[in-house]
Amino acid sequence: MKNFFHTMPLEELCARSLEKIRHVTDVATSAEVAGASQNQHAIRRSMDSLSEDRLLRHDGCEALDHVVSILVEELDRETQDIVPVFHGRNDPEEGAIGTVVHERILTPRGAHISGCLGNLRVLREMLLVLEHRLTAERIVNRRFGG
Repeated sequence: MKNFFHTMPLEELCARSLEKIRHVTDVATSAEVAGASQNQHAIRRSMDSLSEDRLLRHDGCEALDHVVSILVEELDRETQDIVPVFHGRNDPEEGAIGTVVHERILTPRGAHISGCLGNLRVLREMLLVLEHRLTAERIVNRRFGG
């Protein structure tokens, strides 16, 4: 499967990454998602480290990982139950064809946290692709740039 971020113009990927950082910061630091004020402060501090200067450094992803770990703990608190769910179909000759996955039953706050975690994972992918593309561009420029 082709990653959409690899085909996007570099300037657009960078602009979208900065926009996504601002959006995710606003959502993740809200009282509904972060919960306690100490979580809000820790998340804000980690997300603020993703300014333009540190956007492409590896510790940027470490900052995101810290935010994800905080929100995963909050998601665990907002999980009411974990139930097995069958995804597939029943074939008359073969029987059940598919897989069983365990899905969380979340509180309304848990649903917001889950959505925020999804956005954080997309942002992490964007930053990794951006870092790799800029590194590749530097290598090509050194090799063929003269």
